[in-house]
Amino acid sequence: MSAIRIIATEVMLPRGLLGLGIDTVDISGLEIKEALSLYATRDSLPILVHCTQGKDRTGLIISLVLMILNTPIDAIEHDYFLTNRGLEAENAQILTEVRQIGLTEEWATTSPVMIRGLQKHLLAKYGGLNAYLDGIGFGADLRAGLRERLMY
Repeated sequence: MSAIRIIATEVMLPRGLLGLGIDTVDISGLEIKEALSLYATRDSLPILVHCTQGKDRTGLIISLVLMILNTPIDAIEHDYFLTNRGLEAENAQILTEVRQIGLTEEWATTSPVMIRGLQKHLLAKYGGLNAYLDGIGFGADLRAGLRERLMY
């Protein structure tokens, strides 16, 4: 059995997309701060964000950016779910790839519980988004810089 299949079936599948998103938030604070800091720095704009599918790591970062911008949670979910429509043309190929490594169909699309689950986790474990961001070093000044650069 290949290493990727072992990781997929023994780690990823039981955790689900939300579980992996939560793991990322909990373990990769430094990397999340680094990614978010790009939006708060004048020298890095304009910025283009893209990914193979956009529902995992990229979706997580963009969701956090939108939360920092005080975007309503329904709008963040709507934006996140647009990924499914954008991937329709590649859906058969994506399904083949996820099945080859031992994952199920759910891994080919966005998770219906990702955004609200992430929000609930941030509140339950850290006391909310701002407390989490403070904890990873993305303080109020950086958040204000992000808002200043991304909002009209």
